[in-house]
Amino acid sequence: MANTLTIAYRDASDSVSLATKAIVEHAFTAIDERIVLTWMEMPLARSENALAKGIIDADFGRTRLVYQDIPEVLYPEEPLMSINYYLFGHTHVLKPEDYQYVVGVIGDQVNLEIAKRYQWQLIRARTERDALNMVNSQRVQAMIGYGGIRSIIEKEQFTDVRIGEKPVETFEVFLVLHQRHQRLIAPLNTVLRDMRDNGTTAAILAKHGL
Repeated sequence: MANTLTIAYRDASDSVSLATKAIVEHAFTAIDERIVLTWMEMPLARSENALAKGIIDADFGRTRLVYQDIPEVLYPEEPLMSINYYLFGHTHVLKPEDYQYVVGVIGDQVNLEIAKRYQWQLIRARTERDALNMVNSQRVQAMIGYGGIRSIIEKEQFTDVRIGEKPVETFEVFLVLHQRHQRLIAPLNTVLRDMRDNGTTAAILAKHGL
């Protein structure tokens, strides 16, 4: 089973990416210590194309919304983790139905799905920091994003930005594999299930503030 797997990821520095990478590395070490993982940072559109063509071996941290029309990829049954999405507002956070103009990060399909549900006009920003700055300066009403963004608020001192008390939506995210790695699906399901049940996944998420 020994080989090298090239895995695409979105951002090397945010807490969700760091936690996801740690979960994936732990899982493959448990499956076979001889498997070598290499990481390639790329945006969603590029990683979709690369995985469909078999240029890369896997893409991490994707919901089932992303690759549903690409037959060359496989989703394990077991998710890597579940991620809560929150609203971030200026000084306070209203109900989702109370907003019209909400900013989200380019390439995040979850933002699009949530925006459709609440009929928001979704404004796109390049990064979480850009989106938070728009909220902080009141150029938009709110931001939609994952809970780990609260660490950016503290680091960048966006003093007027608040996170909602309850998540707007919760999504499961998966490691997505090219179909040539079908043999890895069964052991990956087993290992991820064990990591969830024995608390390993929860410990990794807690370490990264998720």
